[in-house]
This record gives sequence, structure tokens and C-alpha cells, in this order.
Amino acid sequence: MSDLLNKASLVMVPSGYKEDTVYSVVPSDGSGDLSFTRASNGTRINSAGLVEVCPWNLNTNSEDFATGWSGANRALTADATTAPNGTTTADQLGATGGTAYYAKYITSPVGAHTFSVFLKYGNRQYQQIYGYSGTAYFAEATFDLQNGTVYSIQHGNASIENVGGGWYRCSIYGTTTGVTIEMGIENIAVSTYTYAWGAQLNIGSTAKPYFPTTDRLNVPRLTYQNGGGGCPSLLLEKQSTNYIPYSEDYTNAAWTKNGVSVTANNTTSPDGTQNADKLTSNDPSGSVYRIYETAAIPSDSVCTVSCYFKYENWQYAFIVADNYSGVGKFVVFDLINGTNTFVSSGYTATISSVGNGWYRCTMTGEMGITAYCQFGLAPTSTTYNNISIANGKNLYLWGTQREISSYPTSYIPTTSASATRVADLATVNLPNTNMTFTAYLELDEASLGTPAGDWFGIFSNVSTLGRAYGYANQFGFADAYSLGVASGTKMVWKQESGSTAKIFKGGALVGTSTTGTYTDPFNRLRMDGALLDKPVKIKQFVYFDNALTDAECIQLTA
Repeated sequence: MSDLLNKASLVMVPSGYKEDTVYSVVPSDGSGDLSFTRASNGTRINSAGLVEVCPWNLNTNSEDFATGWSGANRALTADATTAPNGTTTADQLGATGGTAYYAKYITSPVGAHTFSVFLKYGNRQYQQIYGYSGTAYFAEATFDLQNGTVYSIQHGNASIENVGGGWYRCSIYGTTTGVTIEMGIENIAVSTYTYAWGAQLNIGSTAKPYFPTTDRLNVPRLTYQNGGGGCPSLLLEKQSTNYIPYSEDYTNAAWTKNGVSVTANNTTSPDGTQNADKLTSNDPSGSVYRIYETAAIPSDSVCTVSCYFKYENWQYAFIVADNYSGVGKFVVFDLINGTNTFVSSGYTATISSVGNGWYRCTMTGEMGITAYCQFGLAPTSTTYNNISIANGKNLYLWGTQREISSYPTSYIPTTSASATRVADLATVNLPNTNMTFTAYLELDEASLGTPAGDWFGIFSNVSTLGRAYGYANQFGFADAYSLGVASGTKMVWKQESGSTAKIFKGGALVGTSTTGTYTDPFNRLRMDGALLDKPVKIKQFVYFDNALTDAECIQLTA
């Protein structure tokens, strides 16, 4: 295939990205980069196989200390000196009188967090930064910016890294006790100043690579398989809402406990930090060993409820949700063998290993507006109640979700309220001035259902008439006919002329169709997650502004 890539006018292999953009490999001057939109956060599987908020930098406007920061006696000079990335975007933080501090507030679930910021000596040798949540500091330290050392640690832990040019990346980390986190730079005396740039707050006890942000909303998700490694794929999904509050904090009063106790932050969760809770049976006379919540959804709907479970010393976990009539339907999961052992009639369930003994368990079916979503220890492989369990039996849980969907989407973390992840959308103008093209699409999965619309389209900027379009497991051609193709991960769509199209899959020509004559050049690509009925992971997209030979198309998909 490598020789054919030399003929391509656009190659997108997901590897590089930033806010609003997925980089193309060809061309490399930026003209082929995909514009990306998702007006919200999202999660992905990172290269280590862990669930990760994307972007991981929870701080907005990370290089602007004038936006979103509060405090006292501040004297800020914007863009005062050269930053570590070579741009004149670093700010000077000073004081108008007394002592100044700069503070910013961010909401994040309780657990390990790291606050890092790039600092440079101005005329102040010792500079303090801090992190505060609940009613106490979770991290605080003073850094010597002339000698590049951690001068003292008041709370939590700290580290410093020399990044050149007099700049140091200063990091503090600890475990938060509240969902509102205050990160700050403090104790700047009058007539002194420090240069600052690139403030980041990330989940975990390690400063992740710095990720620049503005609004954090339109960041592509380059996702890996659980276990990580290999090459990433570009994840596209529809919009979805997690209606369960406190999705990682089962000690909160929003969760009712029956026959169980909850130990907070007892083991490492699928996001790699120690923020997963332990559920322990503590009432041998009880009939149900569970936690539950009753957050309402807008209407009776087909929903998917999901939770990450891990075996500790009890084999069976359950999920229960009420149907439209208030009757409890349930699924039992075997956390040793990774199987479903019971599924109520009319419902479906999945269990998927996500590494380190964790499984994501899901249940899908009709559920009422105020359905009880229950999670707990099942006494046997086929029932969830009316049989006692001895005290001290445990399992771990994390990341509960209830969404109006006929299938599970990626995890959406919540704190005190529901949270919504908006649909993914990627577009790019294609280098084409004629009626012919060849498009190669490689997906990470072989079968992706039947989307609700033409989620994948190559059409004209001039008019949407006569556009061609494709589905995840079939390609079709507008307007009066379609050509279905069986599922496959590698497909080529060739517009051979203004009126003839061909589809190739599995190293063979699988369909030809004569269309009405198109009169506008095909010069725009659109991939719209809102029209998908299952997540799509794109491994590669290659575009040729001409019709390749049939032999070359066969070679691409062989």
C-alpha cells in the first residue's frame, strides 16, 4: 500500500491532534487537517489502556492567567516574555500591594490530582503554589527558581523539572477531599514578580504531558484498545447524557445503601488512580446487598446502564433497573470468569474486560423515568435478592452510568448533576476539482450496525445535491438508489466518473452502480457521530483526487 500512498492527496492516520484539529499526514502543511467539533468533554482509552478525560488538562485557557483566575492584590502583565514553546505568551505575575495570590476553581471527582505550572525566575527566588479542596490543602510546596529545586513541601508531594531557558515545570500532587478544587500561585510580595505559563490540573498523582487549552470543548479523542499500545483510532460517537450523579463517589448521600457499607478510594480504578470504592456486605439478615439511586430521565425510554466491577472476594455482581411498570429487571455478572450468568427476558447485557481485573458491565432495555438503578453483590449466579450473604464479602465498583441509548457509549463522569457529551463531528475540504475520486476507509471494528443516516459523506461545497455517502458497514450512493456492502474494516469507494461508482472490500470488487450525472466536484468530507447507532473508531482515511485503477483499489483492501 505504501507506493499507493505516494499518490494520495490526503492521508489521515490518527496520531497528532489539538483543540479543534486532527492533523493529516499528507499534506503536512496544515491544509489537509480535519476540523473537529464536540462542544463538551469526553473520555477515551489512553495509550496505557486507562480511561482518561479528554483533554486531560482540566484547566481552561491554560496559557492565560487573566481569564478565570481570581485572588487579591494581583498585578498581571500579559505576554511579558518568551514561553517554553518559543512564543511570547508567558505572563508576569506581580502584586499591587501587600501579598498577592492567583487562584482558579475547577470541579472534578474526589481523588488524586496533580497541579503543574511552568515558572521562571523574575526577581523572586522562592515561589509557592498550592492545591485546596474540601476544607484543607491537598498539596502545597515552595520552589527555588534560581537553583531549580523543591525548597519545601507543606502538604502532599512535589517535583520540579528543568525545561530550558530558565523555565521549570513545578508540580504538586495529593488526594482531594471535595469536588471543587482551588489551584493557586501565592505569596507574591509587592515589588516582586514571577513569570508563569501553562497551568494544568490533571487526574492522577503524576503530571501528565502538558496539554494547551482554551475552552477544552473540541478535542478529538484518539482512543486505544483497553490494554493500550499499538496505534490509536479516531473515536466518533453520538450525543449522550449520564443521568447518574456522583458516578464515582458511592459514599455520597445521593446513593442509598442496603445491607452494605462503602469504603471510599480503596483501590485503583480503570482511570489508573486510587478512586474506586469497595462495597462490603454488612448485614447477614438482609435480602438485597446494594447501593441505588433514583435520578430521573426525561421520559420512559430504552436505556443502557453500565458500571465497572472488579472481584475482591465475591464472585457475582448485579445491575437492576425498573421497567416501565416499575418491575425490577436484572443481570448477574461473573467477575471471575467474565460472563453474564443471568439476563432478564427482553433485555441484553455485555461484560468486557478493561484490564487489571476490571470489567465494564452493561444492561440495556426498557426503563422508567424514575427507575431504580441498583448495583450490588448477587448471592448466586441467577438471582440478586432474598438469599443472605455473610458479612465481609466485597467487590469493587466505579464509573456508573445511565444513558438513553440502545447501546453503551464511552463513560461520562459526573459529580453533583448529570453530564452530557456532545456528538463528534469531523470535516475537511478535499483537494479536488473534478467528478472523480477514490476514498479508502479503515475502521477498527468489522460490524457497526445500521446508522441513522449518512454519517460518512463526500460531497460538494457548492451543493448537497448528487452527494455520495457511506455507512459504517455499507457504502451507498445518492440519490435514487443505494448499493449495500457487507461489513468489513477496509473499504474503497471509487467514483469512476461523474456517473459511475464502485465499491471494493476484502481484495475484491463487490459492487458497481450507474448514477445520475454529478455536476459539482466532490471536495468536502464529513464524518458525523450524531448519525451513528454505535461508536465508530477510524484507523485511517486516504483520499485520492482521481479514480485509481480497479487493480489498485483491490490492492488497498487486500
